[in-house]
Amino acid sequence: MKPQKHKSLFSLSPLALALAGATSMLAPQALAEGDEDIVEHIVVSGARIEQNLGDIAGSVTVVTDEDIERQLITNLTTMFRYDPSISVEGNGAQAQGITVRGVGGNRLVYIKDGRRTNDGYAGGGSLIVGRGYFDSYSIKQVEVAKGAASSLYGSDGLGGIVVVSTKDPLDYLGNDKQHLALSAGYQGENEQTEFNLTGATYLGDWATSAVLGIQSGSEVQNFDEELPGYDSDGHSLLLKTFKQLDKDNSIKFTLDYYQQEVDQFISAASSTENEDTSWAVSIDFNSTAKTAWYDSWQSQAYFSRYQQESEQVRAVRGSASLDYNDYDFEQDIIGLRNVFAKNISGQTVNHQLVYGLDYDQYDTLRPRFKTRVAADGSTEFSNAPQKAFPGADTTLAGVFVQDTLEFNDSGLSLVAGARFDYYSLEAKSNEFFNTAELDDYSETALSPKLAAIYQLNEQFSVYAQYVAGFKIPPHDQAYQSHGVEPFYQILPNNDLDAEESDSFELGLRASSDDWRFNAIGFYSQFDNFIETKLVGTEPTFIPGVNKSLFQYQNVSETEIQGIELEGEYWFNDSLSVAMSAAYADGENKETDQALTTVNPLNGNIRVNYDLDDWQFTAAWRVAKRMTDLPTDSQGNELATAAGYGLVDLFARYQMANWTVDMAVTNAFDKEYTPYSSIAGQAANANLSQYTQAGRNVSAQVSYSF
Repeated sequence: MKPQKHKSLFSLSPLALALAGATSMLAPQALAEGDEDIVEHIVVSGARIEQNLGDIAGSVTVVTDEDIERQLITNLTTMFRYDPSISVEGNGAQAQGITVRGVGGNRLVYIKDGRRTNDGYAGGGSLIVGRGYFDSYSIKQVEVAKGAASSLYGSDGLGGIVVVSTKDPLDYLGNDKQHLALSAGYQGENEQTEFNLTGATYLGDWATSAVLGIQSGSEVQNFDEELPGYDSDGHSLLLKTFKQLDKDNSIKFTLDYYQQEVDQFISAASSTENEDTSWAVSIDFNSTAKTAWYDSWQSQAYFSRYQQESEQVRAVRGSASLDYNDYDFEQDIIGLRNVFAKNISGQTVNHQLVYGLDYDQYDTLRPRFKTRVAADGSTEFSNAPQKAFPGADTTLAGVFVQDTLEFNDSGLSLVAGARFDYYSLEAKSNEFFNTAELDDYSETALSPKLAAIYQLNEQFSVYAQYVAGFKIPPHDQAYQSHGVEPFYQILPNNDLDAEESDSFELGLRASSDDWRFNAIGFYSQFDNFIETKLVGTEPTFIPGVNKSLFQYQNVSETEIQGIELEGEYWFNDSLSVAMSAAYADGENKETDQALTTVNPLNGNIRVNYDLDDWQFTAAWRVAKRMTDLPTDSQGNELATAAGYGLVDLFARYQMANWTVDMAVTNAFDKEYTPYSSIAGQAANANLSQYTQAGRNVSAQVSYSF
């Protein structure tokens, strides 16, 4: 499969390693020198404006709409299956969040169509509110910029940024006046059926599109299919309308809605009904009318709301009574964006200047109520408020500037940038809390960036990058105060400092007409990591049982370093082989213990073959046994995971307006357990529930009118 003619299946490329004219692993056609038909991936994560992959320093994974279709991607878990530096918590309809190079949770910024998405929320050792509430069918591209990103995106850019871009009306229409497409799919892993309808047309001068998605499925089982079952249903709607006001100015309105319902019934004394609803409205204004201050201006205002409603039935310990819990999580975000770009050409140096400002206001609540019913049917108490955290108002405001300097005829480019942020955190009034004891936060942060890219010759280039990151103390950790009597209590902490990171990265890339090879080395240091710490014990009414008192504290300095490799070779126009691998090592410098968030050495090899109207891919995923393990607080060994190798098969058939995509994952029905799913578990624990699903078959049929 020669690069100038075909596009392969997988898109896992370190962005900063690409030459000008080179693109990611999913788009090898960009490697051909002098090919006028080459279309390189355009990304926005590197500078807040559209840029070619080869013009940016740093590592980025790119997943395109074609990858989503051909890999039958439906969620975060399936989206990053072939990036060895990314792991995902949760699967199916569960709450999901990604970890990049050992850093995850709310230490990553998630941006969808320019808007910040909801925070994640964990409790009881697992993720309750995830970060992946969207329908993949309408996605145009997903970018994951690895390493600190606060110089452009502010707080939460400690370990990276996830940028999700959905399709606009003109992406569907092109030069046509109307567009209509239907698709139906089946995911074997969770027996999910999917139906999608896409329509686009002109309503007067407004290019308008609508994407409707419906999903219905069940749980993702472990290998022995012994997990409790659940049913899930999802609905999504993406509406956009766009108007070109004149030759320089345009405006766009967006409504983005997603709802997911999950019902699980285990017994009359144990059931859960969750409803997750996420919706947003935004208005975008773009101008290319050049002025003395800018060549282009992008402005956005948006409002988003996320709500989880969880209705639970639970047996009361030591009693025949039942608890009916009504637990919610609510978060509203109001945001404003203004990004300006200016190109300044000189005799020896050209400047690409980007600057702007962001403002985001978060309103977060965690209302929880409990009703207890005795065995005889009488109500012991009704809708009693339960303690968690008081809710909070969070303000983020930042200004940033970044300048890319290209030195003419030297092969050298320098990137220098910085961002100044103000943030505040204020506890809401709550009957359970003495808000006078919950101090307000008000701090500032400066996040610099410095990078260089040097083109050694036509085949080789190198780059180096330093970026700072920070994350404000989250509301739930600063103000959280609840527990389970008489066993434990979490105490609030008014003295938390912002988490900080310094990320360094070096890269090398080599390419010719038939092959390419990229290598990255990275080192990141994290300070003031916020973790739970045992701060005391108290005697209880149960003989021999003490209550444990925990508190979130800045307790650790952490280091993570690693190497990532990837390459591809084209035998001819039809056949190519690609590979990628990642190794990372992480250590808590306070305890000299290995980090449980870092994965063992892993990678994959993919063989792509095109035959007339057919495209085939065979992928081999491999992971080494985890040997660098920490111990628990008592010095006991923690669980490890055996190495494994898995085979996945993909096929695509295209005929006229029809497209059929098929996949067989874990084709040889291998029993395996990813280390990320059991990290931190006791070595003697029963871990069978964490084994992954066996062989599964999925398919999707699409028709465009």
